[in-house]
Amino acid sequence: MANLSVVGLQWGDEGKGKIVDYLAGAYDAVARFNGGSNAGHTVVIGNEKHTFHLVPSGVLKGKELLIGAGVAVDPQVLAEELSLLPDEARKKLLVDGRCSLVTPVDREFDVRVEEARGSSAIGTTRRGIGPAYAMRALRLSPRVSDLLAGFDFDPLARFYRELSLDVAGLGAWADESRKLLEGLTGDVAQRVTEVTESGGRVLFEASQGTLLDLLHGSYPFVTSTHTTSSYIPAALGIPPDLAGSPLGVMKCYSTRVGAGPFPSEIDGPRAEGLRSLGKEYGATTGRPRRVGWLDLVSLRYAVALNGVKEVAVTKLDVLAGVKDVKVCTAYRLQGSETTDFQRAAGRLGEVEPVLDSPFSLEGSSFEGGLPPGAKKFVEFVEERLGVRVRIVSHGEERSKTIEL
Repeated sequence: MANLSVVGLQWGDEGKGKIVDYLAGAYDAVARFNGGSNAGHTVVIGNEKHTFHLVPSGVLKGKELLIGAGVAVDPQVLAEELSLLPDEARKKLLVDGRCSLVTPVDREFDVRVEEARGSSAIGTTRRGIGPAYAMRALRLSPRVSDLLAGFDFDPLARFYRELSLDVAGLGAWADESRKLLEGLTGDVAQRVTEVTESGGRVLFEASQGTLLDLLHGSYPFVTSTHTTSSYIPAALGIPPDLAGSPLGVMKCYSTRVGAGPFPSEIDGPRAEGLRSLGKEYGATTGRPRRVGWLDLVSLRYAVALNGVKEVAVTKLDVLAGVKDVKVCTAYRLQGSETTDFQRAAGRLGEVEPVLDSPFSLEGSSFEGGLPPGAKKFVEFVEERLGVRVRIVSHGEERSKTIEL
């Protein structure tokens, strides 16, 4: 079995898009299995930056592109992305007929829900992903295949009207969406099986990160779907043995978008400096990300939850410009220390980080390979997390990647 899954080990924004793009050359197909257009995966080649919200990041390597049943598809966003790509990319794209659809009304619904939360707003991207999954759970909204088969929108429209949502444009949206999806829809699960059984390899791409998982993350400040490697078989409709092994992606510090507890968060000039060096602004919303030190407590939890044995470490070059780098090695809660994330999960907003300074990368240059400070960091991660560091990324550009 040579398939591989790429999953985030933090709060998202770990650099999964770059890692998928880097690895995609060795695979026949890249399959997205979760999330929706609330995700933004960025790939930089030379001076060109490409950001994808629905199209798998393997598109720039000319690979077969699969959008699995676990993805919530916004046809308008998909159309926008495809319009920027050559016709060859469109011909290689297959959207599973079981995908949930995101309507313009879901976007409006998302805004209303966030506003209703008031001071308890969780900071969604307001892209309509949560309402789309909710409508799916209520069995009211169409899947892609339902739309193509002539879905009756009356029950859904009546429900939306009860919430005083505007459904006037729903019919026109449905017509345009059918035109887009008619030639793109198929059975992604079957295609994954065909590629694998013929000796090919599939690379599975996750959106968001483990700590944002709907079940296992810092609820309620999470995304509206599942983000871990164990969700791949269910989301795609394939046997577990086809999912391959998971490669975890972790940034060498931590970031978080939106509200919610963030134990290793820092603020002030030091945070602004790290944010500036790392260009920490959301690929989907442009919002500045909250930043913090590397959090070993949550990382050990994510590694165990995903069954990760190998990781890719990203943005190691950023720490070369930071003085006095720190690492969160434990949480202090109610007068005692713990390294058990799950024990602290219910009171994550109350914990204090226990910080250490085990290494320094200041002034390191990656021109000649991995510098001594970076090697020490790699060894530190391997020892503390019980994993092998397989890839080190030291810049946005595709070429700034080292395989170990």
